[in-house]
Amino acid sequence: MAGQRSSALLVLAVCVCGLWLLPSAFVQPPATEQPAFRGAAGLSTAVAAAAAVVPLAAQARLPDEFVAFAPIVDVLPILPIFFLLLAFLWQASVGF
Repeated sequence: MAGQRSSALLVLAVCVCGLWLLPSAFVQPPATEQPAFRGAAGLSTAVAAAAAVVPLAAQARLPDEFVAFAPIVDVLPILPIFFLLLAFLWQASVGF
């Protein structure tokens, strides 16, 4: 009987300590109004610069030394999908 009573007191003590520490576990909101993140004022400038660069990136060319490898470079982004499909094929052949 004493073992059950001490375990109940232990659970109660842990719950009381948890509730006592609960308010300090959360970060308090700032007292003043601040932007959502640092540098929010320059966000429009960064977006405009990124929009100006995107068309140039789409028209990028390989250096002259590597123009012969252009077909291989065009296929390279698809390779991870082939590895994923190969993993499923392997699992199907093994029997999951």
